[in-house]
Amino acid sequence: MMTRERLLRKFLDARRAEPFRPSLSDCAMFAADWIEELTGTDPAAQWRGQYRTLEEGRALLLADGFASPAEVLASILLPDAGWMQAQAGDVVVLIEAGDEAMGIVGGGHIHVLRPLRGLGAVPLNRAVRIYRP
Repeated sequence: MMTRERLLRKFLDARRAEPFRPSLSDCAMFAADWIEELTGTDPAAQWRGQYRTLEEGRALLLADGFASPAEVLASILLPDAGWMQAQAGDVVVLIEAGDEAMGIVGGGHIHVLRPLRGLGAVPLNRAVRIYRP
């Protein structure tokens, strides 16, 4: 049986060269892909491929009653106790360039997918909410 850490490493390796593309490979889809990997259910299926810019994506979420991608997470996952209890593979919400973004815990850091820079990492203490899929 593959551990969650090994599964995460395999998941990240498959995305290292993937460019940032709204609705296909952005921070929300990055988190949704990971949740689907773990659960078999795509929480972003209805929005996948439906927007060309992040602003369009936010407008679609608003039309569906969600103020942000983080609200989608809150509707499907239970919040964890906080970043001190975070485990590899937990999904987090953080603030990136003034907006909510999502990433995946990888030890003492958060794996993030950024425009222009692709896959990267930020310190775990940047998490404002943590969820365990």
